[in-house]
Amino acid sequence: MYQMRKLKRALKIRCELGIYFQSKIRISIIICSILFLSLDSISAKVVHQVHPPPPQIFPGPPRQVLERAYFYKWECKDVVKALNDSGLEVVDVTGGITIGSPAAAESTVFLMPFYGEEIGGVVSSYDSGRKLLDSLNYYSSMNKDPQSPAWRIFRKDNILLLISGTVPEEKALEYDKALSRMKK
Repeated sequence: MYQMRKLKRALKIRCELGIYFQSKIRISIIICSILFLSLDSISAKVVHQVHPPPPQIFPGPPRQVLERAYFYKWECKDVVKALNDSGLEVVDVTGGITIGSPAAAESTVFLMPFYGEEIGGVVSSYDSGRKLLDSLNYYSSMNKDPQSPAWRIFRKDNILLLISGTVPEEKALEYDKALSRMKK
């Protein structure tokens, strides 16, 4: 009987210990689950902040097209029309000829017979600011003597207007005024 009591007591202790350990295991599982779920949501927020989705890039026109669209405003025929409308001498207009600067998108040569048979000017339109500045520097380099320049150079937006240096400055400034008054 003593052994029976001992056995019952041992079973009771085992049972109590089993229940104790089972409850400890359940509590541990619950705590781990809560930690895992909270860490998972935190890591999802951190991952989203650290690695945002890549931006969507839509194909567009090449850079040269964009630069031309932004810069190209006037054509040579617009300038020739404005000069004619201002009553200035623009005779024997020859389009499509580029003199000196191959960087021009288009050029138009005109004569001013009042000042001589071969005296005139050139209107050039450019499709980029860099090309226009290169040409401006090229033509400016021809003007060694400021008293008798090779060209009188005027600029508006994408247009370079060159008037022969033999044309008096006052008359050349009339061409500049007509160019300046152009509006789209």
